[in-house]
Amino acid sequence: MRLRAVLTFALVLTAAAGFLLWRLADHDLDRRNSERFDFVSAGASVSGTLWLPDETPRAAVVLVHGDGAQDRTSEGGYAPLINAMLDRGIAVASWDKPGVGSSAGNWLQQTMEERADETRIALQLLARRFDGLARGAVGFSQAGWVLPQLSSNDADFVVLVGAAVSWQDQGDYYTRTRLAREGLDPPAVDLAIADQKKEDARIFGPEAASAPAGMSADRWQFIRINRYADARSALARLDLPLLAIWGANDLNVEPERNAAIFRELVSGRNSQSEIIIWPGATHGLLKSSAYNWQLADDWTWFAIMRFVLEGRHAFAPGALDTVTEWILARGKVGASVRQQS
Repeated sequence: MRLRAVLTFALVLTAAAGFLLWRLADHDLDRRNSERFDFVSAGASVSGTLWLPDETPRAAVVLVHGDGAQDRTSEGGYAPLINAMLDRGIAVASWDKPGVGSSAGNWLQQTMEERADETRIALQLLARRFDGLARGAVGFSQAGWVLPQLSSNDADFVVLVGAAVSWQDQGDYYTRTRLAREGLDPPAVDLAIADQKKEDARIFGPEAASAPAGMSADRWQFIRINRYADARSALARLDLPLLAIWGANDLNVEPERNAAIFRELVSGRNSQSEIIIWPGATHGLLKSSAYNWQLADDWTWFAIMRFVLEGRHAFAPGALDTVTEWILARGKVGASVRQQS
């Protein structure tokens, strides 16, 4: 009996260890085939990595960051997403933002137009690496003011996750949501938003001379040059297939309002485009029941450990599959067009 108990315990322990290693593999990119993905943008050297699937790639994408000083893997946060894409045959390129990691320059001096130019250069490099392969850009949050500036000369498709149309409206929604979660009633929230608009006009307006206390001069200037970003005109010109997807429980960007604007400007112009609000998902399409905070810095230790253990399964059920299947469908369309030509 004692031997049987020992053997049973050993079997359970081995199975648990195997399960843990399997899940942790989602955070390991070192095991993947990769190569340097370096280019020059606005006179500064940009350093990145191109990860390759085990088999012949079926499509290729560049990842375009949201706000913040992000490196090529977003401090490891991209790893489950990248591994999921690689497992489906999608090659993935990403780079350190200017002034982050191994890249020169300063991302806080970039306009959204300059970020779009940077993305174009990366897509050109991707096109040279994979001649004839469908290529596109997958962007997050702030990339919503970047990727709509691309055209069919730059890419074959665009994917946007948690994109906002208007910088101003997004800021209002973010603050409104934060204050409501802190317990303020609607009239108090409205008053705070009105006061914030006045303060922003004073701090960031044309007569402002210097950054306010607690804000770096670079951050202050970044906001000044980008605070009126609005994607409407770019979306109205977009000639690329677009997948735009929001988490239904997004605390940073208002999903219903932004999806409605996207539908008005994009739907009907390209039969391959899709506008989706995904149930039970956050700003980054993670499960909102476990990971719904406005800032990654707000995550609890329990949430961090859960993300480590869940890997790609931290995403809302079906969300990653929807994104990868849509990308692969663009690859099939591209292959069909090339065969006909």
